[in-house]
Amino acid sequence: MSTARDYTPVDQIVVSLSREIKDYETCYTGIAIPSAVVAVQLARMIHAPNLKFFYGGYWINPDLDVDLFTIMTDTEAFTESISKAQSFSYLTQLYQYWEGPKHTLSFGFIRPAQIDQFGNINNSVIGDPNHPKFRFPGGAAAGDISNTCSRVIAYIPRQDTRTFVPEVDFITGRGSSPEWRKTVGLDNYQGISCIITDLAILEFNQVDGKMSVRSIHEFSSGEEVQENTGFDLNIPADVATTEPPTAEEIEVLQSKADPLEIRNFDSRNR
Repeated sequence: MSTARDYTPVDQIVVSLSREIKDYETCYTGIAIPSAVVAVQLARMIHAPNLKFFYGGYWINPDLDVDLFTIMTDTEAFTESISKAQSFSYLTQLYQYWEGPKHTLSFGFIRPAQIDQFGNINNSVIGDPNHPKFRFPGGAAAGDISNTCSRVIAYIPRQDTRTFVPEVDFITGRGSSPEWRKTVGLDNYQGISCIITDLAILEFNQVDGKMSVRSIHEFSSGEEVQENTGFDLNIPADVATTEPPTAEEIEVLQSKADPLEIRNFDSRNR
């Protein structure tokens, strides 16, 4: 397979997200996380045509074959799209019957505002919760996804020390600590399996639960990844280079999965 010559960091994020998806899996995808929605489309078009996805908290396999920008910005188009969904369910109901009580969803996507070295995420507040300096939009289903999906795939459009912090200000969703998950009966659930950023792909050691680097994108370096992280990262001496997008992936992404480039809503310039 030939490597694409021209692609952006957000293209790398979307392609890397899509590669984490396997055919016949089931996933949760929120509405306001464009790179994840595009990644679902890309995976369905290239290697996962039988993916089932729960979209936005209610709709199972809605019609996303119209352009995604219109769905996300036009009420009538959104209504028409969801009217063609395979079925409808509340999130709490879905936990009870889709694939059984213990493995309801193969994975879910999240986009944390803060994340710490143990994978705890914050999408709620900065500062004292009673008198916050800043309020985020809220957790939505992030807490549920963290503890009810077999694994969680996170992405962060810009890796920096404001987002990657030693300790989150508020725990919206618990992290990937194997010890904690075993204590509360969630040891069959991995928590965050990987975090894909504009610089690297990160994961968590399943012994101590701490964040480490799986691979570094070809346009970045270990030094840059560490400089943009607010705690010490485990970066192996022989750390891999992230496989760049193929020419096919970029062609499908640009011409079919996201021709209007809604993925660029996630773009964060350095």
